[in-house]
Amino acid sequence: MPKAKTASTRKRRVKTPASNLYIVQYAEVNGIGMGRLSDGSHYLTQRGLARLCGVQNAHIGTISRDWMLDKPRIQTIKTRLAAVNEERAAAHTILTYQGRRQYCYDVAVCQAILAYYAHDAGRQVQAEAALNTYDGEGLSAYLSHMLDGFTVVPEPEAEPLKFQPVEVVEAPVNEPEHDAVTRMVMAYAQLSFAMAQAYVTWLRTLMQTAAWNRLGLYVPLRGFVGG
Repeated sequence: MPKAKTASTRKRRVKTPASNLYIVQYAEVNGIGMGRLSDGSHYLTQRGLARLCGVQNAHIGTISRDWMLDKPRIQTIKTRLAAVNEERAAAHTILTYQGRRQYCYDVAVCQAILAYYAHDAGRQVQAEAALNTYDGEGLSAYLSHMLDGFTVVPEPEAEPLKFQPVEVVEAPVNEPEHDAVTRMVMAYAQLSFAMAQAYVTWLRTLMQTAAWNRLGLYVPLRGFVGG
């Protein structure tokens, strides 16, 4: 009978970049770019992380570029992330601060990359990375301490809604609205009816006062013209 597994499998926390994140605090301390995001988490810029690792900025950029490839270095860094129950779809998030683009590496990714250069990089192991390697919340606490006193950017205000005035045309009660052509035809019809009434009135008056009407034609003509 097979032996039951006793070790529990913990589900990794996959963090994907959020579209509504923005930088609320940024500083460069001793050449190390760092900051805090709107969700309260801290980050290092690409150059800042490279400085703590003791390597060139291009080395960190290469890690980001190769993040989805099956390379030994990337797999080692991802293994360190998995050891703390973390997983990332990308190594960094690109955000903008005061009009300048920043490559933001969150604390978990920074710790994994620092640990790689401190212990796993072979001949590329850096003593500086070993000095800057933190466990648990150590790196976040360090960044929080370094950022203390620097300006915090207020939350951007939502743009007020702009209402466009709408011209309201009041239609008579129980009377349907008509387009311009229909209104014009109706106006001509009303004018024609008024002109016809005026003509009939004039014709009636003319016939009633005519001399030949004395011969007895007044009655039938009066009925014809509606007198």
